[in-house]
Amino acid sequence: MIDFLSKIIETKEKRIKNYPCKVNRASQCGHPCERYLVLSRTRWQEKTLHDVNLQFIFEGGNLIEDMALQEIRDAGITVIEQQRAFEWKDIELTGHLDAKIILNGKAIPLEVKGYSHYQFEKLNSIADFFNSKKHYIQMAPAQLYMYMMNTESETGIFYLKDKLTYRPKTISVELDYDYCEKIVQKLERVNKHVAENTLPDPIDNYDICQDCGFNHICLPDLKAEAIEITDDPEFEQKLIRREELSLVIKEYRELDREIKKNIEGKERLMIGDFLITGKWIDRKEYTVKESRYWRSKILNLGK
Repeated sequence: MIDFLSKIIETKEKRIKNYPCKVNRASQCGHPCERYLVLSRTRWQEKTLHDVNLQFIFEGGNLIEDMALQEIRDAGITVIEQQRAFEWKDIELTGHLDAKIILNGKAIPLEVKGYSHYQFEKLNSIADFFNSKKHYIQMAPAQLYMYMMNTESETGIFYLKDKLTYRPKTISVELDYDYCEKIVQKLERVNKHVAENTLPDPIDNYDICQDCGFNHICLPDLKAEAIEITDDPEFEQKLIRREELSLVIKEYRELDREIKKNIEGKERLMIGDFLITGKWIDRKEYTVKESRYWRSKILNLGK
């Protein structure tokens, strides 16, 4: 049999490149790390390239956008200004609006996002975006808000797609001037650093550093700030193995949450060879005694 899959993967890998970035991008303006935004403009060529798995995800996102806009058109709703470029010169911001749709005679900015089934179920309001533990979800509103500010639109819409079921949902967004002002002030600080060839301090949320394409630049600073550096190969191997197993555990937990949600309230259920039983348990209220514990977090900054 001819192995054509390797040719497909090879083709995708050739598309993975870094491109010059001379201005702030609307899709990134909500990023919580100002140093990342500065490095994206001043040292873009040093950014670690993402892997082919992420490339498939990126390109799949484009297909989801096309699917979403076609669904809207099929429903008889007018779509205009698809992928219209915009520029906000005062803060050196550029971007592309997914589209506008005509509702009740008004042109409403629309942003399409595709999320995993687990994240899709959790997002039901704009507050859910800001309360998410995922920074790429937290930063999504800034992109839509900047489009709304630029087009003087008081209302915008998120059109979300579930990557598992492809089911859509919409979230209406009202313009938040206070939040927009914070984004504008952040971009002004970024512009100042770029102009003066300086860097902001590193962010103190190291969860974000873990998957950052510039963490090799910040890593020396992080190591310099470490209280203790230990050379223990055996312990390091344990950490590496822990990292490998964490991916399996993550998949298990997501599946377990989804399964438990589906079987809640069902006392006896047969699925194939699986017998599932359950019952409600009433927990008695109690007060936890005051105590002290050490909370730790282990992050892999060298991936």
